[in-house]
Amino acid sequence: MYLASLDRPERDIAPYFARLDDICADLERSIADATASNGTPPRVMDLAIALQNVIPGHHDFQGDEENYDDTENANLMCVIDRKRGLPVALALLYLHAAARCGLDMTGIDFPGHFLLRLEASGERVLIDPFHNGIVLGAAELRELLKAFQGLDAELQPEHYREATDQTILLRLQNNIKVRALRSGDLAYATTILERCLIIAPDEPGLWHQAGTLHARLNNDEKALAAFEQFLKLNHDPRHQQRIKTLAAELRDRIAGIEPDAAKQGDAKDTDDTVIPFHPPKSCGSDNANGSKQPAPSDDPSPV
Repeated sequence: MYLASLDRPERDIAPYFARLDDICADLERSIADATASNGTPPRVMDLAIALQNVIPGHHDFQGDEENYDDTENANLMCVIDRKRGLPVALALLYLHAAARCGLDMTGIDFPGHFLLRLEASGERVLIDPFHNGIVLGAAELRELLKAFQGLDAELQPEHYREATDQTILLRLQNNIKVRALRSGDLAYATTILERCLIIAPDEPGLWHQAGTLHARLNNDEKALAAFEQFLKLNHDPRHQQRIKTLAAELRDRIAGIEPDAAKQGDAKDTDDTVIPFHPPKSCGSDNANGSKQPAPSDDPSPV
């Protein structure tokens, strides 16, 4: 919520926390209704239905299929106002309410479409927060994966990897950054990237992206600082020489030294190891179910 407020500084944040409190109170009542009169804990499907009745049902939070790429779908304050959002943004509402009500729910870093896992009484189900909190079986999961990774893709254990709080925040911010890049707003993309670095300061791929964007914006000193931090964190020799060359060029630019065109050309022609400008696997962006193409700046391989 506080990250969302950075883009909406004129808004009072208190009413949004009050809305979250309302959701939690309604979910608590729904869970109580699902509990048997003899006190037997509800089964996992009963809890999944309780979530469906409250979040997409009573409160009408749904995935925004009509304006999927609207950046407001990744801003939690806007999601609460519009009751529409991306999978990972809606997932935050489910996770918050579930935690407040004592449910065992975790985020699942599924490729291209963030999911939730709910466990109770030795049972577990996977929930799609984008599509009204429906429970997904193996067939639906396979279809979802193939829509994102291609017809040859098959479900693997790593597709059910639990998402940490850091991963969830990065994935949410990366969705905003991807859309800013797609619209050509490099300055805003850089702002979002700086927020990502506050969340994950030890992620070398983010420092590389920051250096690249700052260089494109002619923020030479910030670009140099970002590349130097990348070199401290990433010791892969395939990347070291190229980034060192870029850092040297930036130092020359800052000092007002004209670049040597021949050397600059040689460096570019002889080094094909530049790190792809894509987000890490751990903070990919989301796709709407049914989209046959991955998001343009989402690469399943780590930076």
